[in-house]
Amino acid sequence: MRSAFVKSLVAAFVAFSGLFALEFFLEWRHWGYPGLSQMSWVDVNNSKLVDVLSPMARAYNNVLAMLIATIGLAIPLTANMHTPKLIDMFLRDGVNRVVLTFMAFGAAHVLFVAYIIGPEFAPTWAISLAVIFSISGWAILIPYFFYMMRFLDPSRVIVRLREETERIVEKTAHRHAEPVGAQHEISLRLAQLGTIVIKSLDREDRDVAREGIWAIKQLLDHYETCKPRMPAAWFKVDRADFVGLSDEALDMLTESNTWYEMKCGLQLELGYLRALSKASDTVSSFSDANRVIASRALARGDEEALRLAIRFFNNYLREGMKARNLRAVYDVFHQYRRLGRDLVERPQLLRELGQHFAYYAGMSRIYGMVFAPQLAAFDLGYVIRRAYEARSAAAPDLLATLLELPHRHGSDVHSLAVKAKLILGGFLLENKLESDAALVRDNLRDVERAEIERARHELLSANRSFFEVTDRQLNLEFVPPERREPLRQFCDSLVADRPSSPRLEVPAVPHASAASAGPR
Repeated sequence: MRSAFVKSLVAAFVAFSGLFALEFFLEWRHWGYPGLSQMSWVDVNNSKLVDVLSPMARAYNNVLAMLIATIGLAIPLTANMHTPKLIDMFLRDGVNRVVLTFMAFGAAHVLFVAYIIGPEFAPTWAISLAVIFSISGWAILIPYFFYMMRFLDPSRVIVRLREETERIVEKTAHRHAEPVGAQHEISLRLAQLGTIVIKSLDREDRDVAREGIWAIKQLLDHYETCKPRMPAAWFKVDRADFVGLSDEALDMLTESNTWYEMKCGLQLELGYLRALSKASDTVSSFSDANRVIASRALARGDEEALRLAIRFFNNYLREGMKARNLRAVYDVFHQYRRLGRDLVERPQLLRELGQHFAYYAGMSRIYGMVFAPQLAAFDLGYVIRRAYEARSAAAPDLLATLLELPHRHGSDVHSLAVKAKLILGGFLLENKLESDAALVRDNLRDVERAEIERARHELLSANRSFFEVTDRQLNLEFVPPERREPLRQFCDSLVADRPSSPRLEVPAVPHASAASAGPR
């Protein structure tokens, strides 16, 4: 932004100077190239020089008044909309300081020059400087207004806060900043970023909110390059850093070296809570950012940061269920299962993830979200298939966890949970995992033949793309053509020992699996 200001300032100054120089040259040539004595009022009528400088002084006063009025109105109003930090940022910005100082100096200078002109005294150098300052001031005016408007853009405020935070981290890593003071400065800036996200969501300004979310994610990306070089004092936290946390929680943060990640994660969680009620379509931005954060921690081997991101996923699920926001639960489960795909080389974490799926599937029933447990079964089934493909040691335990998820309550059969287990059974049969497929078959013994036949028909006829626009768009019930024959065989093995049922009537309209793609 500053480079754009400098370029536009140079262009304006060159344009002004070139136009005025051309105009002077044409007039000078027209009058026969007069000398300096013929063109100057010096020693002829010095009072005329004061008359020339007086409009310049008034112009400076008007420009200065206009700038101060604009700043006095625009900065506080914008700060109230986004973050009070904007006022401090404006006052500390070098361009703002230079321009305002230059305008004030120019206004004072032209008044001083007009004052010292006397009947026998004409300060020609001072008068020339006053004219140059005046032209420069007007040349600066337009570029500066553009600069100031861009300065107020919340997107630019987000970039500035991110860049300031990164500079403080780098200074601390290079031992050029005191760790305790740096912690305080970074906490303030992260809080301001969180404030921008929350206020943007309040106004349903989704683009700015997403930019703030991604800026926090970028801060963690930058931090991971500096974390190994941070001093030991950097990782120590006290109650002032996390008001409300217990002594044990503070000790655990210090031991895990994750206070910075915790600060960033808390800002994302606060924004997520606001999105649940204000702009639920932005929930996916929070869950996606948290999944990327977790994947990056996994890639660099930061166990504590990875586990912290998983805990935030659990927070997202809990809060989404408390708010009974099915779309939020749908999005978080989707990102959670994508993380599970990346964890296939970490069997213990994968087992824990499966337990989390089962726990929150049970919690969702407490809040009356009937669809959520069935969605958890589909997504956990996806994770299990990836685990078996990678030959993960956690695969059998994950299978056991899925089979513990109920697919019926009394006479009420949860068709989507049944379908999730059928898809998994067909996958196991396809991969010659007969004993594991038998476990799924035994688990579904209490499902009537008619229900199995209906589920088989709907799974084998499901289209890849869901017939409504959704976040995932992929129909959860879709089975690729090359995997349909093992699924058919698995379903046939289930109905073989069951009494025959009346012929299945195929519905002429989209069937109950419409719910399988989840909320839009």
